[in-house]
Amino acid sequence: MRGKNVEALSTLLALCDTEIDALKDSWSTILECISRLEYLVSSPAMTATIMQGSNQISKDAILQSLKELSGKPTERVFLNCLNLPSESVVEFFTGLCSISAEELKQTPARVFSLRKVVEVSYYNMGRIRMVISSPDEVLLMFLVWARIWSVLAKHFILAGSHGDEEIARYAIDSLRQLGMKYMERAELAHFTFQNDILKPFVVLMRSGRNESIRRLILNCIVGVIKSKVGSIKSGWRSIFMIFTTAADDDLEAIVEIILEQFDQVIGDCFMDCVNCLIRFANNRSAQGISLKAIALLRICENRLAEGLIHGGSLKPIDIPADGTRDVIEFYWSPMLAGLSDLTSDPRSEVRNCALEVLFDLLNERGNKFSSSFWENIFHRVLFPIFDHVRQAGKESSISSGDEWLRKSSVHALQLLCNLFNTFYKDVSFMLPPLLSLLLDCAKKTDQTVVSISLGALVHLIEVGGHHFGDQDWDTLLKSIKDASYTTQPLELLNDLGFENDKHHNILSGDLEIASIKTIVNGNALNENQETSRGADVEDSAGMASPSGRATKPTDGGGLQRSQTLGQRIMGNMFMRTFTSKPKNLSSDVIAPSSPSKTTDATTEPDTREEEESPMLATIRSKCMTQLLLLGVIDGIQKKYWDKLKAQQKITMMETLFSVLDFAASYNSYTNLRSRMHQIPDERPPLNLLRQELSGTCIYLDILQKATAAVNSREEDTVKEEKLEGLAEQKLVYFCEKVLRDTSDFQSNTEETTNMVVHRVLELRAPIVVKV
Repeated sequence: MRGKNVEALSTLLALCDTEIDALKDSWSTILECISRLEYLVSSPAMTATIMQGSNQISKDAILQSLKELSGKPTERVFLNCLNLPSESVVEFFTGLCSISAEELKQTPARVFSLRKVVEVSYYNMGRIRMVISSPDEVLLMFLVWARIWSVLAKHFILAGSHGDEEIARYAIDSLRQLGMKYMERAELAHFTFQNDILKPFVVLMRSGRNESIRRLILNCIVGVIKSKVGSIKSGWRSIFMIFTTAADDDLEAIVEIILEQFDQVIGDCFMDCVNCLIRFANNRSAQGISLKAIALLRICENRLAEGLIHGGSLKPIDIPADGTRDVIEFYWSPMLAGLSDLTSDPRSEVRNCALEVLFDLLNERGNKFSSSFWENIFHRVLFPIFDHVRQAGKESSISSGDEWLRKSSVHALQLLCNLFNTFYKDVSFMLPPLLSLLLDCAKKTDQTVVSISLGALVHLIEVGGHHFGDQDWDTLLKSIKDASYTTQPLELLNDLGFENDKHHNILSGDLEIASIKTIVNGNALNENQETSRGADVEDSAGMASPSGRATKPTDGGGLQRSQTLGQRIMGNMFMRTFTSKPKNLSSDVIAPSSPSKTTDATTEPDTREEEESPMLATIRSKCMTQLLLLGVIDGIQKKYWDKLKAQQKITMMETLFSVLDFAASYNSYTNLRSRMHQIPDERPPLNLLRQELSGTCIYLDILQKATAAVNSREEDTVKEEKLEGLAEQKLVYFCEKVLRDTSDFQSNTEETTNMVVHRVLELRAPIVVKV
């Protein structure tokens, strides 16, 4: 370093003071010289290196000159940037940030230019003035400021991501101070400089994984909210983006601080607020956070409905539709969809809270929803709640570990049906897809899913059937008819799959829908006789032997009276009336008693589950579905028979007869006798006697109602008369067939003393007696 070098530097700095408009793209070079000057003055080791060969007097003079230049002359360069024209000031900031980036790469990193970036940013705040002479000047002002901030934002992101945590913290804190200063200035309408200022925090939050840095960013934003909440406008958008990113953090204290700020927020960034709260509600680190977020969502909904959010207030549906309808749906849809997703949360309190808030909201505001919006709600909010139920039969059934899915599905289906009934006039057009949901689930192989869906169907009909019109009844009965055909256990007709003892043992234990209850001792016999006296199709899980005769004892002392889980569920579901709250179904189900050990086999509790094939599960599920569908039909004919048209009653007869005819064919005397020869004496044969007896009772009730004199409407008299004649023919034919089959079997049997014959007659006796 020589005296001429110092003189050249002095001349350059003087030009920055006198010829400021002429420098233009030379600012990068000038600022690099200033950066090196500061480095020389602040680093004695570097000063000694570049001054080798000079005498001490010369060194001291040069060093003193450099220190003088690094003082006021250098400071004037940065102060004079206020007077730079628009193009030049952008070049100035670009050059300064470029030099700062190079300093940050050094080892150790330097922050001289970074400090100057913060300083000149303060100096140039005056470029955003609120008193403007013309709209063109406003536009020009913000275009220049936007270009400046684009450069600054990239550099703050670079510095805030620095590997040295101290430098990163300095950059973030400097950005905070700068943001606080900008927030003091009122934001003009249609401009978003607040949002732009806070965007670097968003990027840093999304890209950074250092917990200390993330905590610092959140503290900075919370500080901005607390001190400038009244001034924040477009800045809310970036704030919510930051909070949304932090929603997954396991920082409960910080998250609590964030949630405390939400009740201060309404207005321009409502959607960002909602999306952020939904993200917080999905935070698994603390259940309290999720519940508080859901509660805040409810507050947001209230403010939206009350008209505190511009464009989001609901209008009565009788007001002519206009473009605002789409705006309203834009506000409501994400909130409803977010609550819908939360109904499948594995945490029971969160799941139940979301379910309650969702349906409370719909029940409270639904009277102002349009038909098109209701359709979107059903398809995008309500039906997706049951996707896991619809998928259950494809891969695996609902396991015992997912019992919460079962309970929540029962409750959700009840709430869905109640909602449908409440707004029937507005949503009646959604009956077909609702029935499709329920009956699609009823066709699954998972017995729990079947029970849930058909139980909900019964609830829907019981509570809302009085609302149904003719078209609705047509849709319902046709859907039930299709489901009954689809779920007929046709696999039972193929005997090839059931010839070995292993399969038979499984089926006879769990698929005998109506088996003779086997009795072990005198106490069991007395209990069975008491039960058989009052036995009815609706309150017995199986058929008691008419004679009450004990079965052949085994070496282990006989077989205990068995009742399968599937039978018990069917018996309970057949009678159950759903309420608005879910019940613990496990309390209604009595575990099946295991047979006593016999000489030929010992069955472990889980042997059946391990050995059961998919085909056996399918058959069991279909049998259960058929029985539950009979219960649905029975409920309709008991409560709504007089509301049905003649053709609808005929449809019910056809559906019933299809189920009954299939069961009767499988339970024919010949088939039962044939199957008895293939099993031990103490076991009942495979049969569908429960379906046949239930179907017979219901079918006879319907035929008797149809043949009875009923006061029908005048216009339906002809159709009712035709129905009466058809019902009489079916009644005579059915009774004649049952009695003739019994008579033919007895007359064609020579071995009248054969035990098999007596057992077959005993099995079918309840049906004959009923006829």
